[in-house]
Amino acid sequence: MKSLGDALAEILSHVGELEAEDAPLRGCVGQALATNVYADHDLPSLDLCGPDGYAVRSEDISGASPQNPAVLRVLGGNRAGHLPRHQLRQGMALRVMTGSPVPLGADCVVPFEQTDEPGDKNGPGPRMVPHVKVFQECRPGANINPAGSNLRKGMPVAPRGTVIGPAQISVLASVGAPMVKVIRRARVAIMSTGDELVRLGRPLRPGTCYDSNSPALAVLVTHCGGIPFFKGISKDNVQSLAAKLRTGLTADAIITSGGVSKGDYDLVRLLLERMGRVVFSRLDTGPGASFAFGTVSREAGERGAAEVPVFAIAGPPSGCLVNFETLVRPALLKMMGCAVTAHPTIEATAVGSVTGRRPMSFVKWTHLEKVDGVHQVVVNLAEERGLTGAMATANSLTIIPRGTEVAAGDRLQVLPLDWAR
Repeated sequence: MKSLGDALAEILSHVGELEAEDAPLRGCVGQALATNVYADHDLPSLDLCGPDGYAVRSEDISGASPQNPAVLRVLGGNRAGHLPRHQLRQGMALRVMTGSPVPLGADCVVPFEQTDEPGDKNGPGPRMVPHVKVFQECRPGANINPAGSNLRKGMPVAPRGTVIGPAQISVLASVGAPMVKVIRRARVAIMSTGDELVRLGRPLRPGTCYDSNSPALAVLVTHCGGIPFFKGISKDNVQSLAAKLRTGLTADAIITSGGVSKGDYDLVRLLLERMGRVVFSRLDTGPGASFAFGTVSREAGERGAAEVPVFAIAGPPSGCLVNFETLVRPALLKMMGCAVTAHPTIEATAVGSVTGRRPMSFVKWTHLEKVDGVHQVVVNLAEERGLTGAMATANSLTIIPRGTEVAAGDRLQVLPLDWAR
């Protein structure tokens, strides 16, 4: 049996990064950059005005105060996206809007609030006055965003491995990148095993239950940036399972759920040995101790020859999701080029207790919260609500080491689930 840490290290040593592709910026959320991205121009490209107000020469308003305002002649106005047509000379001002280029001759911007012009208006277009009184002096450069103050041409914008989200979309768009080179999304084949399983939408017979793992796994694969493909439910016989596995070989990875324990009809590990190889099986942590990882060779063809990783995860829903979060998700993230694949952990104070020393490590569905600035984790959800209720309301996983009891107030390492609230 392997610990979760050893199992993950073994898995990561057997999976490699997928190929890069050029993708439209709007369509690559959740994908990782395949190359470093650099700014191809200064941002902003010109000196820009910060607030709405007046562009002036600082020497013209030196010593200005409410009792002794500086009076300047207003040349006109300008707004963002337009080059100014005027050059300021002594005693002049230009009415400017946020983001408009600073006119020649000006070295600072006075906000409307520091003038006798409040900036309000009665309709569209500029409100022009012939003169403006300035009630406060300002230093050269005040309220101006210099060219290149956000980014200089050639500066790094985002390093390789950065996962693209809304903030990265904004930054990449600002440097004019309609297409970006990213690691392609992993295509993941998902299949469940068991004569007792029924697809959603079909009637149940006595002794059967709905396949809840496949929909959950598909959502989890999508959430971490992959593309799930449901290959159906395999019966508990070698022929059915082998056929399903063969159809999954067109994918980059295969996830099976169920059929990996020690029962008479748990055939996944046996078939994995026949079709490929088993790298390891069994974990020292539950739920989800019934787990195997291996590879099956894909022959050369349209998808190319490859060793396809197979994650044979536990059948019970709790173990299935624990296996995915702790072992499958990091592997998929590595395949898709993500710089960070490990689950971040948070140290939290236990609320409630866990009694009874178990012979193996145990993963609890828990609820993480912050109270008065301190992270706390409710560890006994399952005892209060049952396992299904705990899964439905948990937002984290907490691993209890083997042979350990937890008392209220103990400090625990908690894995937040980023798909739970």
